[in-house]
Amino acid sequence: MPHNHLKVDELDAGVIQNLKNTFHQREVVILPKDTYDEWEKARHNAAFTAELQRRITAIDEGKGIVKTMAELRVMEHE
Repeated sequence: MPHNHLKVDELDAGVIQNLKNTFHQREVVILPKDTYDEWEKARHNAAFTAELQRRITAIDEGKGIVKTMAELRVMEHE
């Protein structure tokens, strides 16, 4: 979903009417960009942590890829 960023002084009756027409009776949230950025960072960190935990679990369950040092050295020079 594309994000539109406006400065406070760009808010006018046309923007408000556009929001009403677009979202009808739905609730909307308007917040400062720095707050939005913090939330996005936290959301991405949570997704990264979940993916990391999924990978650790896979390794614990023996689903990892095992290579010897000799195999890794050969791969390094390919």
